[in-house]
Amino acid sequence: MDTNRFGKKSYDISTLSRLMKKDLVFVIAVFLILLLIFTDISIYESFGSVRSRKLEAENLALLYASEIKENYNNALEHDDKTLKKILMGHFNLFGLQSRDYKFSIYKVNNYTNERTNIYGSPYELLHKPISVRLEIPDGHYEFAVAPNGTWVNIHLVIVLSTLSMLLIAAFTILTLLFFKLRQSNIRLAQLATLDQLTGLYTKQTAIFTLKKEIDYANRNGTQVALCFIDMNNFKQINDNYGHTIGDAALAKVAKRLSESVRPEDIIARFGGDEFIIIFRGKNTGTNYENTVERIKAVLNVPARLSNRVLADISAAVGIAVYPKDGNSVEELISFADKAMYTEKHKMKEPEVLDAAEG
Repeated sequence: MDTNRFGKKSYDISTLSRLMKKDLVFVIAVFLILLLIFTDISIYESFGSVRSRKLEAENLALLYASEIKENYNNALEHDDKTLKKILMGHFNLFGLQSRDYKFSIYKVNNYTNERTNIYGSPYELLHKPISVRLEIPDGHYEFAVAPNGTWVNIHLVIVLSTLSMLLIAAFTILTLLFFKLRQSNIRLAQLATLDQLTGLYTKQTAIFTLKKEIDYANRNGTQVALCFIDMNNFKQINDNYGHTIGDAALAKVAKRLSESVRPEDIIARFGGDEFIIIFRGKNTGTNYENTVERIKAVLNVPARLSNRVLADISAAVGIAVYPKDGNSVEELISFADKAMYTEKHKMKEPEVLDAAEG
């Protein structure tokens, strides 16, 4: 409550809200870090898999090209038919299929760059192949290797995509649970700090605030005033019209009090039909008589509590000022309570005199 000393009145949940915001920032930061790490790993694994497969294909192509060259050079005849026979007898080429590769051996026309397939799959059917030249002196031959599908490992992509979706789903669920918890905690804070009937602060919150205001006034050389208010005829309203009308009377008093003080002042329901007001941050020597009279004038006005009930509402008001009337919470409340009862007795004296004259 000190963080908003003279701002708009708000529920006493600022500390909780700040903590929840910090938690939310922490959750988002952790998620972004995990997502960054996971994305980096996914990209590295995906591209790393592509690089490793291309490197493997290039090494196999170079190895087999070397073997084909050696066999061709050892042959008696050197032409396309001889090359094809050598290739058909090169059983290692079929090992490429077990590694999920396709291959093509073709002759290139040096003038037109036209490719003529010699053995294996047509070059046009290969997906981004890795090509190496066959070092054969009788022509321009090349050996191309490509995967059956694509260089990217589709299975790996599916696994990583699934894990990413699971991570996003988990974060979404976590975020929803977080906001649900935040709403629950705010509601609990409201239940702990606010009176549910009137919307005013509770007694415990008022005492805590008064203690902090006394400490503040002591440090800064200011004063704090405590106004104690007690309704005069609440019991009669309850007895005559019922508790629903009695609750309406309390709510009406709370509304009138809220409209009669500054936004930075604290109003609390102290218990039953008793209320207190803490006037914050006043300079030393401030006179509260006009304030008390204004509060009494606001309260002592008949109120429409239902369509059929127009009730007289009045209250006795007592005030205590720190440090003149007390140096602690207990002393200020005791002084204001006594001043209120003195006021209440004075309000009853005319009735006693009227009864004696009658």
